[in-house]
Amino acid sequence: MRRPGKQPPRHYFFLNPYEDVRFTRCPKCNAKTRLRKFVLVIHVEPHNPLALRKTCRYCIACDLIIAHRDELEAQLVLVFSKQAPQSIGNDYLVLATLEPALWQQGRQQPLNMADVLDQMYLFKDELHFEPANYGWAKD
Repeated sequence: MRRPGKQPPRHYFFLNPYEDVRFTRCPKCNAKTRLRKFVLVIHVEPHNPLALRKTCRYCIACDLIIAHRDELEAQLVLVFSKQAPQSIGNDYLVLATLEPALWQQGRQQPLNMADVLDQMYLFKDELHFEPANYGWAKD
């Protein structure tokens, strides 16, 4: 099977599962993260590809995008409640990023899926972090 994305891998990615932790500091280097908009390419089971423009936390030093799962899932519910209600609650995978210009073009006219696959930037790696002070506090 052909590997999607002719573009070189770009960015590290972390889907933050914690609703009470927002990672205003990078979990890798402790630098302040910034808010930045990215176009995320998401595959929702069974066959619902989606390009979603989303504000995420971003660490410039580590090239790390942090998307908050609760916010992302709320946006997915909004999108699919109109287009494909049967897809709400299905498993999904955040695959890559897409150039904003291509996303904007797709808002004007439907894009060919092969073109999207060729133009998307897969992630270098998907990372997982646990907050430092998560769990029971010491007495």
